[in-house]
Amino acid sequence: MTFVLNSSILESLYPEIFLGLVAFGMLLMGRRVKDWVVYTAVSIISLLISMILLLLFDSSNSSFFGGAFVINNFGLYFALILITSSLYVSFTAGSELKHDPEIFFSIFLFVNVAMIIAAFSLNLIFIFIAFEGISIGTYILSAHGKSKRNLEASAKYFFTGVIATGFIVLGSSFYFLSTGTFNLVSVTSISLINKPSMLLAMILLFVGFGFKLALVPLQQWAVDAYDGTKNPVSAFLSSGTKVLAFLVILRVFLVGFSSMNTDVFYLFTIVSIVTMTYGNFAALSENNLKRMLAYSSIAQAGYLILVLDVVSSNASHFAFTVAIFAAMYYSLVYIFMKGGAFIASGAVREDKIMINDLSGIGLKSPVFAISLGIMMLALAGIPPTAGFFAKYYLFLALISGNLWYLAVIGILNSAISVFYYLKIIVVMFRPATEERDFNLSRPILIPVIIGAAMSIALSFLIYGYPYISSIVAGLGVGV
Repeated sequence: MTFVLNSSILESLYPEIFLGLVAFGMLLMGRRVKDWVVYTAVSIISLLISMILLLLFDSSNSSFFGGAFVINNFGLYFALILITSSLYVSFTAGSELKHDPEIFFSIFLFVNVAMIIAAFSLNLIFIFIAFEGISIGTYILSAHGKSKRNLEASAKYFFTGVIATGFIVLGSSFYFLSTGTFNLVSVTSISLINKPSMLLAMILLFVGFGFKLALVPLQQWAVDAYDGTKNPVSAFLSSGTKVLAFLVILRVFLVGFSSMNTDVFYLFTIVSIVTMTYGNFAALSENNLKRMLAYSSIAQAGYLILVLDVVSSNASHFAFTVAIFAAMYYSLVYIFMKGGAFIASGAVREDKIMINDLSGIGLKSPVFAISLGIMMLALAGIPPTAGFFAKYYLFLALISGNLWYLAVIGILNSAISVFYYLKIIVVMFRPATEERDFNLSRPILIPVIIGAAMSIALSFLIYGYPYISSIVAGLGVGV
């Protein structure tokens, strides 16, 4: 098969091409310019322009490269969310990563190129290449501080990531042997599928992609990586790349394995229960702030994949639509409440940040403490935050799909999480036992305030539910 690079394809690739050129230009700038403020500004402006290009040259419901690259509303929505997460992290990244800023931000933009490609990919080869571009970039970003902790975290992330890559390659191979194609959408039209090898492909791909989302039993790398990397990198790994992994899992298992819905349902039912329960109980006993947030992130991944249980259970049209809306809404809210929490960790001038290190900060900066408190309440799912509405629609989808037992387990897990989130709020307003010098500079304070504001403001997006049906069709799953 030959592909013709026509003007429509080039227009669709304008955001990726633009970001790639800017990233390359940053490397050339690095020979003369070393001011992190310049690179932060260029990164933010470039990401904003790429969002505009995505909106201007969006050819809705068009496909290229034999259906491997599909432009639709669903992919566009997630591409914009991913860029938003990068924009959010950019505000604070430069101030904390002043060493070789041209290298950090150029790699950062290259990762965004790969994320945009992955958001529109419906082919395992395209997804694999984009995923590897993201993985290699984030390995480098994790080690950027060059301290012993940074290098150790990056090494653990790298070695476990390489193993996950092997599983993706093996899974993709068995998928091709079973279906004769790497295109996910094409499988819906294939009548004869080798089920044993297809089942093996599903398990192998789950291991590979489940690693990036930090699903149990593939979660431990996340705790070590989030704790050992610089705060902006931790924020990016726990928000942007995690949302992308969730999108890829949605695409691969709901579209590519649509003929095996029952197997997908049982797999993700077990994994979702174990993941959110493990994450919440591990966070309860954790006193290290970033490791606690990492375990919380694992629990949040368990909530997110409940969406797969609803859709793969052949639920009603209403339950399906609510589930996809919950997935999209939860993903948007998540990048602010989780990303903002990791950015807030930068207020403590320590490599190993304990929860008690936050004591007294509520007296020094009530604005910071209240803002972080709002994000904690959002993560716990307390009204009237957007986190509450995200979980509300998720549990509504489960109940509407007659999966009430999963809704009960999810609600109980949310109740458990309240204890460790409230612990942070209580500590912040407790008088400090010793004098501490907090970092409450603008690059830290402003993103934390933005995260809190968005955790409240996004609550109003629930009124967009009636308009979501047109976007849901873009996932490619039959309704």
